[in-house]
This record gives sequence, structure tokens and C-alpha cells, in this order.
Amino acid sequence: MNIAELKQRLKSKIDIINDDAFLKALTVLVESKTEHIIMLSEEQKLAIKNSQKEYLEGNYFDNDSVNKEMEKWLREE
Repeated sequence: MNIAELKQRLKSKIDIINDDAFLKALTVLVESKTEHIIMLSEEQKLAIKNSQKEYLEGNYFDNDSVNKEMEKWLREE
């Protein structure tokens, strides 16, 4: 059975179920697989790839360094 056939079979089975608790549980299960999908543009994908490259090359500041630099900058004002 291919994916399209399986989806159709599930849809027809769901249409005849009238058990509220079961349908709610099934909804939670289905949503756990579909709600976390994030679609990125090619520009976003490239920005992430470039950021990963910079990180691997050591081109980043850790949080403590940034906080110290900010404190220093604020004291100079």
C-alpha cells in the first residue's frame, strides 16, 4: 500500500469514528507530527548555512564575552 492509499484509507476510517476521546487522542498524535514543520526560504537556508560555517570556524562570541563587553560599553557612557 503506497502513502496516498494509506492516507485515503485513514481518512475514510476517521469519518466513521464517533468516539470523542479517541478522536481527541488521534488529533494530538497527528498534530505532534505536523505542527513543528517550519518552511524556510532559500535565503533563510543560506543564512543558516553561513552561520553554521562561521561557528565551525570559531567566528562567534560566547555569552559571557558579550555581557562583559556590554557592561564595559555601558560604563563608558
